[in-house]
Amino acid sequence: MNTLKITSYTNIIEQVCSLNLNGCLFRGVTDVKAYKLVPSVGRPTKFQGATLAKRTAEEKLALKRFRLEGAQFVSGNPSAWDWMTIARHHGLPVRLLDRSRNPLVALFFAVWDNKKTEAAVYAEYFRTPIVIEKEIDPFAVKKVGKFQPSASVARIPSQSSMLTIHPDPSKAYCSTTLKCFTISAKLVPDMKACLRRCGINPASVFPGLEGIAKSLRFD
Repeated sequence: MNTLKITSYTNIIEQVCSLNLNGCLFRGVTDVKAYKLVPSVGRPTKFQGATLAKRTAEEKLALKRFRLEGAQFVSGNPSAWDWMTIARHHGLPVRLLDRSRNPLVALFFAVWDNKKTEAAVYAEYFRTPIVIEKEIDPFAVKKVGKFQPSASVARIPSQSSMLTIHPDPSKAYCSTTLKCFTISAKLVPDMKACLRRCGINPASVFPGLEGIAKSLRFD
């Protein structure tokens, strides 16, 4: 992994918008030391120390119950990938990681709710996408890969969302081509102000009343 310290808003724009990062997916984290590239189901939970088989069985059971109990709130005929995506965006721990084609959206997630910690924006180019129309079962995927989710959740298009799936969610993702742009805590307020001026705020990232209200808060 290559790490670079960011010195200003214009500096990170220059870095993430450079041609050598064209086609990359981005992910922002509020605390580079505390939050690794680990899907929610692989983070320290009641399954910590459990075997992959045990963790997978519990994840499948939770998704099954989510589908059964949540079907009344979802229209159409969602695929297994859709259900996993919907579950992820409503807080159920699964083996997916949110990423974005828009580096400013990733920067938003890195700094907006930051509690004065060193943040980071990660950039990675995943060469081969998963064709979810052919790979019907998400649990059959054997390698980390990216896929384009359907617009089953309103925020997906607003966030230029892409997702990666991690067959062993307990392992933090890392590679020789992964880039990490770190942002010191003292730069966070300026980053937030610049994002707001560029039209990136909770109302644009989270369409709806909650996002509007959050964008109007005075913090």
